[in-house]
Amino acid sequence: MTTRVVRLDTLSPKELDDYLARGWFRIGQTLMTCRVVLFDGALRTALWTRLPLQGHRFRKSSRKLLSRIRRRFRVEVRTEAALDLAHEDLYQRYRAVARGERSPSLEDFLHGDAEQPRDLFDTREVDLWDGDRLVAFSWFDLGHRAAQSLMGVYDPEYASHSLGFTTMLLEIEYAMERGLNWFYPGYVLPGEPAMDYKLRIGEVEFHDADLDRWRPWPQMDASQLAEARMRRALKAAANAMAARGLRVVLRMYPMFEAPAWHDQLSSCLDAPLVLVCDPRPLARRQTLVTYDLQTDTYEVVRCARASAVAVTHDGDVGRPIELWLVEDRLLTCVDPQSVALEVARLEPHRS
Repeated sequence: MTTRVVRLDTLSPKELDDYLARGWFRIGQTLMTCRVVLFDGALRTALWTRLPLQGHRFRKSSRKLLSRIRRRFRVEVRTEAALDLAHEDLYQRYRAVARGERSPSLEDFLHGDAEQPRDLFDTREVDLWDGDRLVAFSWFDLGHRAAQSLMGVYDPEYASHSLGFTTMLLEIEYAMERGLNWFYPGYVLPGEPAMDYKLRIGEVEFHDADLDRWRPWPQMDASQLAEARMRRALKAAANAMAARGLRVVLRMYPMFEAPAWHDQLSSCLDAPLVLVCDPRPLARRQTLVTYDLQTDTYEVVRCARASAVAVTHDGDVGRPIELWLVEDRLLTCVDPQSVALEVARLEPHRS
Protein backbone atom coordinates (compact mmCIF):
# COMPACT_ATOMS: atom_id res chain seq x y z
CA MET A 1 0.00 0.00 0.00
CA THR A 2 1.50 3.35 -1.04
CA THR A 3 -0.77 5.40 1.27
CA ARG A 4 -1.38 4.73 4.96
CA VAL A 5 -3.62 6.58 7.39
CA VAL A 6 -4.01 6.39 11.19
CA ARG A 7 -6.81 7.94 13.23
CA LEU A 8 -5.91 8.59 16.86
CA ASP A 9 -7.90 9.55 19.95
CA THR A 10 -4.93 11.22 21.62
CA LEU A 11 -1.52 12.42 20.49
CA SER A 12 1.21 13.77 22.72
CA PRO A 13 3.90 16.21 21.44
CA LYS A 14 6.53 13.45 21.71
CA GLU A 15 4.32 11.05 19.73
CA LEU A 16 3.93 13.68 17.00
CA ASP A 17 7.73 13.99 16.87
CA ASP A 18 7.98 10.23 16.41
CA TYR A 19 5.48 10.15 13.55
CA LEU A 20 7.19 13.06 11.80
CA ALA A 21 10.58 11.36 12.15
CA ARG A 22 9.15 8.30 10.34
CA GLY A 23 7.83 10.31 7.38
CA TRP A 24 4.22 10.84 8.48
CA PHE A 25 2.26 14.07 8.22
CA ARG A 26 -0.98 15.59 9.41
CA ILE A 27 -4.13 15.75 7.28
CA GLY A 28 -7.14 17.12 9.17
CA GLN A 29 -7.12 15.33 12.53
CA THR A 30 -5.39 12.24 11.11
CA LEU A 31 -1.82 11.26 10.31
CA MET A 32 -0.83 9.85 6.94
CA THR A 33 2.16 8.88 4.88
CA CYS A 34 2.43 8.14 1.18
CA ARG A 35 4.96 7.19 -1.47
CA VAL A 36 3.24 8.78 -4.46
CA VAL A 37 0.53 11.38 -5.04
CA LEU A 38 -1.63 12.45 -7.96
CA PHE A 39 -0.84 16.13 -8.65
CA ASP A 40 -2.63 17.93 -11.49
CA GLY A 41 -3.29 14.60 -13.20
CA ALA A 42 0.30 13.33 -13.02
CA LEU A 43 1.62 10.64 -10.70
CA ARG A 44 4.54 11.98 -8.66
CA THR A 45 6.84 10.57 -6.00
CA ALA A 46 6.31 12.26 -2.63
CA LEU A 47 9.57 12.83 -0.75
CA TRP A 48 9.00 13.98 2.82
CA THR A 49 11.47 16.63 3.92
CA ARG A 50 12.86 18.18 7.09
CA LEU A 51 15.29 20.89 8.08
CA PRO A 52 17.73 20.34 10.99
CA LEU A 53 17.53 23.46 13.16
CA GLN A 54 20.56 23.00 15.41
CA GLY A 55 23.21 25.28 13.93
CA HIS A 56 20.90 26.42 11.13
CA ARG A 57 21.41 29.95 9.83
CA PHE A 58 19.21 31.57 7.22
CA ARG A 59 20.75 32.15 3.84
CA LYS A 60 21.54 35.73 2.89
CA SER A 61 18.61 35.90 0.47
CA SER A 62 16.20 34.71 3.19
CA ARG A 63 17.55 37.22 5.71
CA LYS A 64 17.07 40.03 3.21
CA LEU A 65 13.53 38.87 2.45
CA LEU A 66 12.60 38.76 6.13
CA SER A 67 14.01 42.22 6.68
CA ARG A 68 12.13 43.64 3.71
CA ILE A 69 8.85 42.01 4.77
CA ARG A 70 9.14 43.33 8.32
CA ARG A 71 9.61 46.86 6.98
CA ARG A 72 6.58 46.55 4.69
CA PHE A 73 4.13 44.42 6.74
CA ARG A 74 3.13 43.79 10.34
CA VAL A 75 3.96 40.28 11.58
CA GLU A 76 1.88 38.54 14.25
CA VAL A 77 2.26 35.04 15.67
CA ARG A 78 -0.83 33.54 17.30
CA THR A 79 -1.02 30.55 19.61
CA GLU A 80 -4.05 29.10 17.81
CA ALA A 81 -5.45 28.91 14.28
CA ALA A 82 -8.09 31.53 13.47
CA LEU A 83 -11.34 30.43 11.83
CA ASP A 84 -12.87 33.83 11.17
CA LEU A 85 -14.26 35.61 8.11
CA ALA A 86 -11.04 37.47 7.33
CA HIS A 87 -8.99 34.26 7.15
CA GLU A 88 -11.68 32.32 5.29
CA ASP A 89 -12.12 35.09 2.70
CA LEU A 90 -8.37 35.21 2.09
CA TYR A 91 -8.22 31.42 1.85
CA GLN A 92 -10.98 31.32 -0.79
CA ARG A 93 -9.25 33.95 -2.92
CA TYR A 94 -5.97 32.03 -2.65
CA ARG A 95 -7.68 28.71 -3.36
CA ALA A 96 -9.09 30.12 -6.62
CA VAL A 97 -5.58 30.48 -8.08
CA ALA A 98 -3.56 27.80 -6.25
CA ARG A 99 -2.60 24.57 -8.00
CA GLY A 100 -3.46 21.12 -6.70
CA GLU A 101 -6.43 19.94 -4.66
CA ARG A 102 -7.40 22.11 -1.69
CA SER A 103 -9.85 21.67 1.16
CA PRO A 104 -13.12 23.56 0.48
CA SER A 105 -12.81 25.58 3.71
CA LEU A 106 -10.42 26.23 6.58
CA GLU A 107 -12.69 24.31 8.93
CA ASP A 108 -12.46 21.28 6.65
CA PHE A 109 -8.68 21.65 6.39
CA LEU A 110 -8.28 21.80 10.16
CA HIS A 111 -10.73 19.10 11.22
CA GLY A 112 -11.31 17.00 8.09
CA ASP A 113 -14.03 14.39 8.33
CA ALA A 114 -14.06 14.26 12.14
CA GLU A 115 -17.64 13.87 13.35
CA GLN A 116 -16.99 16.16 16.31
CA PRO A 117 -14.46 18.99 15.84
CA ARG A 118 -11.46 18.33 18.05
CA ASP A 119 -7.85 19.38 18.11
CA LEU A 120 -5.21 16.69 18.59
CA PHE A 121 -2.52 19.14 17.52
CA ASP A 122 -1.01 22.31 18.99
CA THR A 123 -1.56 24.55 15.96
CA ARG A 124 0.02 28.02 15.74
CA GLU A 125 -0.44 30.77 13.18
CA VAL A 126 1.67 33.44 11.47
CA ASP A 127 -0.21 36.49 10.13
CA LEU A 128 1.01 39.24 7.81
CA TRP A 129 -0.94 42.51 7.75
CA ASP A 130 -0.82 45.46 5.39
CA GLY A 131 -2.37 48.05 7.67
CA ASP A 132 -5.69 46.52 8.68
CA ARG A 133 -5.75 44.12 5.70
CA LEU A 134 -4.78 40.47 6.22
CA VAL A 135 -2.55 39.60 3.25
CA ALA A 136 -1.05 36.23 4.29
CA PHE A 137 -1.14 33.59 6.99
CA SER A 138 0.24 30.15 7.66
CA TRP A 139 -0.46 27.32 10.10
CA PHE A 140 2.05 25.02 11.76
CA ASP A 141 1.98 22.44 14.55
CA LEU A 142 4.34 22.15 17.49
CA GLY A 143 5.57 18.85 18.83
CA HIS A 144 8.05 18.34 21.65
CA ARG A 145 11.26 18.92 19.68
CA ALA A 146 9.84 19.45 16.19
CA ALA A 147 7.38 21.56 14.21
CA GLN A 148 5.48 20.76 11.02
CA SER A 149 4.31 23.34 8.50
CA LEU A 150 0.72 22.81 7.38
CA MET A 151 -0.29 25.48 4.90
CA GLY A 152 0.63 28.92 3.63
CA VAL A 153 -1.99 31.28 2.21
CA TYR A 154 -1.43 34.67 0.60
CA ASP A 155 -3.47 37.31 -1.21
CA PRO A 156 -3.04 36.82 -4.99
CA GLU A 157 -2.75 40.60 -5.36
CA TYR A 158 0.46 40.41 -3.30
CA ALA A 159 1.99 37.46 -5.15
CA SER A 160 5.15 39.41 -6.05
CA HIS A 161 6.13 39.76 -2.36
CA SER A 162 6.89 36.02 -1.76
CA LEU A 163 4.56 36.02 1.25
CA GLY A 164 3.98 32.26 1.25
CA PHE A 165 7.71 31.56 1.45
CA THR A 166 8.11 34.30 4.04
CA THR A 167 5.55 32.81 6.44
CA MET A 168 7.44 29.50 6.29
CA LEU A 169 10.66 31.30 7.18
CA LEU A 170 8.85 32.93 10.11
CA GLU A 171 7.66 29.49 11.25
CA ILE A 172 11.27 28.29 11.19
CA GLU A 173 12.38 31.35 13.12
CA TYR A 174 9.70 30.68 15.75
CA ALA A 175 10.80 27.04 16.05
CA MET A 176 14.45 28.04 16.42
CA GLU A 177 13.60 30.56 19.14
CA ARG A 178 11.93 27.73 21.08
CA GLY A 179 15.04 25.55 20.73
CA LEU A 180 13.40 22.88 18.55
CA ASN A 181 15.54 20.38 16.64
CA TRP A 182 13.57 19.81 13.45
CA PHE A 183 11.26 21.63 11.05
CA TYR A 184 9.13 19.56 8.65
CA PRO A 185 7.84 21.53 5.62
CA GLY A 186 5.96 18.60 4.02
CA TYR A 187 6.72 16.76 0.79
CA VAL A 188 8.53 17.73 -2.37
CA LEU A 189 7.48 16.27 -5.74
CA PRO A 190 10.60 15.77 -7.90
CA GLY A 191 9.80 16.81 -11.44
CA GLU A 192 7.04 19.17 -10.27
CA PRO A 193 8.46 22.63 -9.43
CA ALA A 194 5.38 23.78 -7.49
CA MET A 195 6.82 22.35 -4.25
CA ASP A 196 10.49 23.19 -4.82
CA TYR A 197 10.32 26.35 -2.69
CA LYS A 198 10.68 24.05 0.34
CA LEU A 199 14.21 23.25 -0.80
CA ARG A 200 15.18 26.92 -0.47
CA ILE A 201 14.79 27.07 3.32
CA GLY A 202 18.21 25.54 4.04
CA GLU A 203 20.11 22.24 4.11
CA VAL A 204 17.04 20.04 3.70
CA GLU A 205 16.98 16.28 4.22
CA PHE A 206 14.59 13.78 2.63
CA HIS A 207 13.14 10.60 4.07
CA ASP A 208 14.36 7.52 2.21
CA ALA A 209 11.40 5.20 2.75
CA ASP A 210 13.30 2.18 1.39
CA LEU A 211 16.09 2.58 3.95
CA ASP A 212 13.85 4.22 6.57
CA ARG A 213 16.34 6.98 7.25
CA TRP A 214 16.88 10.66 6.48
CA ARG A 215 19.47 11.66 3.91
CA PRO A 216 20.86 15.00 2.66
CA TRP A 217 18.94 16.28 -0.35
CA PRO A 218 21.97 16.17 -2.71
CA GLN A 219 21.94 12.37 -2.33
CA MET A 220 18.49 12.14 -3.93
CA ASP A 221 18.64 9.81 -6.97
CA ALA A 222 15.78 10.42 -9.38
CA SER A 223 16.16 6.96 -10.90
CA GLN A 224 15.30 5.37 -7.54
CA LEU A 225 12.13 7.37 -6.87
CA ALA A 226 9.00 5.35 -6.10
CA GLU A 227 7.12 6.25 -9.28
CA ALA A 228 10.14 5.53 -11.47
CA ARG A 229 10.76 2.15 -9.81
CA MET A 230 7.13 1.08 -10.17
CA ARG A 231 6.96 2.14 -13.80
CA ARG A 232 10.28 0.45 -14.63
CA ALA A 233 9.28 -2.82 -12.94
CA LEU A 234 5.88 -2.95 -14.62
CA LYS A 235 7.34 -2.17 -18.04
CA ALA A 236 9.78 -5.06 -17.58
CA ALA A 237 6.84 -7.35 -16.79
CA ALA A 238 4.93 -6.00 -19.81
CA ASN A 239 7.89 -6.76 -22.08
CA ALA A 240 8.14 -10.30 -20.70
CA MET A 241 4.43 -10.86 -21.29
CA ALA A 242 4.61 -9.37 -24.79
CA ALA A 243 7.35 -11.90 -25.58
CA ARG A 244 4.79 -14.62 -24.75
CA GLY A 245 2.18 -13.04 -26.99
CA LEU A 246 0.16 -11.50 -24.16
CA ARG A 247 -1.39 -8.09 -24.79
CA VAL A 248 -1.23 -5.80 -21.75
CA VAL A 249 -1.62 -2.08 -21.12
CA LEU A 250 0.06 0.03 -18.42
CA ARG A 251 -2.55 2.19 -16.74
CA MET A 252 -2.70 4.67 -13.89
CA TYR A 253 -5.46 4.03 -11.35
CA PRO A 254 -6.46 7.43 -9.85
CA MET A 255 -8.46 6.04 -6.91
CA PHE A 256 -5.53 4.16 -5.33
CA GLU A 257 -5.73 6.19 -2.09
CA ALA A 258 -9.41 5.39 -1.45
CA PRO A 259 -8.90 2.23 0.69
CA ALA A 260 -6.61 4.10 3.09
CA TRP A 261 -9.09 6.93 3.68
CA HIS A 262 -12.47 5.18 3.52
CA ASP A 263 -13.20 1.98 5.43
CA GLN A 264 -16.15 1.21 3.16
CA LEU A 265 -13.75 1.10 0.20
CA SER A 266 -11.21 -1.20 1.86
CA SER A 267 -11.77 -3.88 -0.79
CA CYS A 268 -10.75 -1.53 -3.60
CA LEU A 269 -7.40 -1.67 -5.36
CA ASP A 270 -4.64 0.35 -3.68
CA ALA A 271 -2.07 0.37 -6.52
CA PRO A 272 -1.48 3.60 -8.50
CA LEU A 273 0.06 1.88 -11.55
CA VAL A 274 -1.14 -1.46 -12.95
CA LEU A 275 -0.77 -3.70 -15.95
CA VAL A 276 -4.20 -4.55 -17.36
CA CYS A 277 -4.04 -8.04 -18.84
CA ASP A 278 -7.43 -7.73 -20.55
CA PRO A 279 -7.42 -4.23 -22.01
CA ARG A 280 -10.88 -4.48 -23.59
CA PRO A 281 -12.66 -1.28 -22.48
CA LEU A 282 -15.94 -3.01 -21.61
CA ALA A 283 -14.53 -5.99 -19.73
CA ARG A 284 -16.25 -6.11 -16.33
CA ARG A 285 -13.59 -8.31 -14.76
CA GLN A 286 -9.91 -7.91 -15.33
CA THR A 287 -6.66 -9.58 -14.37
CA LEU A 288 -4.16 -6.98 -13.20
CA VAL A 289 -0.48 -6.99 -12.27
CA THR A 290 0.76 -4.62 -9.55
CA TYR A 291 4.19 -3.97 -8.05
CA ASP A 292 4.92 -3.65 -4.32
CA LEU A 293 7.71 -1.21 -3.47
CA GLN A 294 8.23 -2.57 0.03
CA THR A 295 8.77 -6.20 -0.96
CA ASP A 296 9.97 -5.72 -4.56
CA THR A 297 7.43 -8.27 -5.73
CA TYR A 298 4.65 -8.46 -8.29
CA GLU A 299 1.09 -9.44 -7.45
CA VAL A 300 -1.50 -10.79 -9.86
CA VAL A 301 -5.03 -9.87 -8.83
CA ARG A 302 -8.53 -10.35 -10.22
CA CYS A 303 -10.67 -7.21 -10.08
CA ALA A 304 -14.24 -6.24 -10.90
CA ARG A 305 -14.90 -2.80 -12.32
CA ALA A 306 -17.52 -0.61 -10.69
CA SER A 307 -18.84 2.86 -11.43
CA ALA A 308 -19.46 5.45 -8.73
CA VAL A 309 -20.04 9.15 -8.36
CA ALA A 310 -17.85 11.33 -6.18
CA VAL A 311 -19.69 13.46 -3.63
CA THR A 312 -18.16 16.78 -2.64
CA HIS A 313 -17.67 17.91 0.96
CA ASP A 314 -20.86 19.96 0.85
CA GLY A 315 -22.94 17.06 -0.44
CA ASP A 316 -23.09 18.00 -4.12
CA VAL A 317 -22.80 15.22 -6.68
CA GLY A 318 -19.47 15.44 -8.48
CA ARG A 319 -17.68 13.64 -11.28
CA PRO A 320 -18.11 9.95 -12.13
CA ILE A 321 -15.26 7.71 -11.00
CA GLU A 322 -14.15 4.15 -11.71
CA LEU A 323 -13.42 1.77 -8.84
CA TRP A 324 -11.67 -1.57 -9.13
CA LEU A 325 -12.81 -4.06 -6.50
CA VAL A 326 -10.30 -6.78 -5.64
CA GLU A 327 -12.09 -10.14 -5.86
CA ASP A 328 -9.06 -12.39 -5.56
CA ARG A 329 -5.33 -11.98 -4.93
CA LEU A 330 -4.13 -14.80 -7.13
CA LEU A 331 -0.38 -15.03 -6.62
CA THR A 332 2.89 -13.21 -5.96
CA CYS A 333 5.95 -13.28 -8.24
CA VAL A 334 9.50 -12.09 -7.76
CA ASP A 335 10.57 -11.34 -11.34
CA PRO A 336 9.05 -10.33 -14.72
CA GLN A 337 9.51 -13.76 -16.32
CA SER A 338 7.56 -15.45 -13.51
CA VAL A 339 4.76 -12.92 -13.97
CA ALA A 340 4.58 -13.64 -17.69
CA LEU A 341 4.56 -17.40 -17.11
CA GLU A 342 1.79 -17.26 -14.50
CA VAL A 343 -0.41 -14.82 -16.42
CA ALA A 344 -0.07 -16.97 -19.54
CA ARG A 345 -1.20 -19.95 -17.47
CA LEU A 346 -4.14 -18.03 -16.00
CA GLU A 347 -5.18 -16.43 -19.28
CA PRO A 348 -4.31 -19.04 -21.95
CA HIS A 349 -7.04 -17.87 -24.36
CA ARG A 350 -5.48 -14.38 -24.55
CA SER A 351 -1.96 -15.46 -25.53
